[in-house]
Amino acid sequence: MATNRSNVLLIMTDQQRWDAVGANGNDRIRTPHLDSLARDGVSFRHSYTCAMACVPSRACIMSGQYVHAHGVTSTNPDLQHWLRPETPTLPGCFTAAGYNTVGVGKMHFSPWNALSGFQRIACFDVWPEREDEYSRVLRQAGLTDKTIGHHTPGFGKAFKSMPSLELPVEYHVDGYTGWRGVENLEKLLKKPEPFFLKVSFPGPHDPYDPPRPYDTMYDQAEMPIGPYCDGELDCLPPHVLRDAVDMGIEHLNLTTVPEAKKREVKAYYYSKISLIDDWIGKLLDTLKAHGEYENTVLLFTSDHGDYLGDHNLYYKAYFPCESDCRIPFILKAPGVPAGATPEELVGNVDIMPTLLDAAGLAIPPTCQGMSVLPLASGKVDRVHECIVTFSETGPAYRLRTPEWAYVFREGNGHDQLYHLPDDPDELDNLTMNPRYANMAEQLRRMLLAWFMAHPAPCSGRVPFPIGSMP
Repeated sequence: MATNRSNVLLIMTDQQRWDAVGANGNDRIRTPHLDSLARDGVSFRHSYTCAMACVPSRACIMSGQYVHAHGVTSTNPDLQHWLRPETPTLPGCFTAAGYNTVGVGKMHFSPWNALSGFQRIACFDVWPEREDEYSRVLRQAGLTDKTIGHHTPGFGKAFKSMPSLELPVEYHVDGYTGWRGVENLEKLLKKPEPFFLKVSFPGPHDPYDPPRPYDTMYDQAEMPIGPYCDGELDCLPPHVLRDAVDMGIEHLNLTTVPEAKKREVKAYYYSKISLIDDWIGKLLDTLKAHGEYENTVLLFTSDHGDYLGDHNLYYKAYFPCESDCRIPFILKAPGVPAGATPEELVGNVDIMPTLLDAAGLAIPPTCQGMSVLPLASGKVDRVHECIVTFSETGPAYRLRTPEWAYVFREGNGHDQLYHLPDDPDELDNLTMNPRYANMAEQLRRMLLAWFMAHPAPCSGRVPFPIGSMP
């Protein structure tokens, strides 16, 4: 492909924790291709989502804006809201610059088949009632009833952990996403223009349903059980705790998962990530086979994490913490030193300005994130004093500084405060300790100052902390 402009490949997963990558210090999980990408680029050690649910987080990535600015506050499909039409989007900026732009996999736009700046999408949004490409392929292959979901007998009792024993791996949604990603990459590499390709895997998000042979890839007995402390969830507002102990149509109690099931869930979660990693390897091999690996900016991330039993919880958003806020952020780009592991804070609002910067394109003034290229190359010491993450469950805001994690909720008695150097697992909530009252107040003020420094557009949206803090 004859071009002097860099290609851009954004690969993301759904609900993958930061520590669910071998290169990030996990010696049990097998992710050789992500590890290779980290060796060729940088893997940020303190990278965070700015929203703890799928749709709001993806809106942060697509707009470079925080939740109170872009206004997408919920994953609830009944609300049917998305970015304002005038908001510049990540693929839209590449399209305007003459790039070929394609999105493959889970987009989570509203409506689900919206382009949102892409020229073309192959969208698999994993909603059975939607007539997307994946649902048509399953129907044509006679495999519609072979997928795992709410319709599957025993789904709730199994805590959404059931292997896809009757679904061939190439028809599993992550295998199908990987195949379509490689196919589209091959087509884009034959065109004269540079490309922006987003490949978005639906996994390892629940259901934890690896197909064969991935379902037996990990020894369940060797899976560690996450840390928790009796009584630590008592700080949650009653309606949030109620959701955690009586969740959904299956009435799951996430705090009473049997130990054997906890180990099984983690093994299946790791299995899905290894399946995805195999397809990431095929994407990287395709670039190398065409001689375009060095000319392609690559970024791997996820939209949020998963408790995986930490704090006796599963999924995300109930109890804002490192488990569900901290996400992978692996970047390979020109000028980025290979193998670096920066400690400084970055957020997923930084993805849009970073990729545009790496491609030499202008960053729209609507972006509130920052390009991390100067940080990755050592030209600046930091790009953020803190990272703020929104949770629709509460709602709540989590403020993360290099040493502290503070969660603010409206009302009294439901805040959280942790000193991470002493308590990295966030088990000792210090808000009830009078010795830390001044620190809690200082972090509340920092959160207020952060909102004032990152105002929303003139949209009538006012984030609740500004009206609630003293």
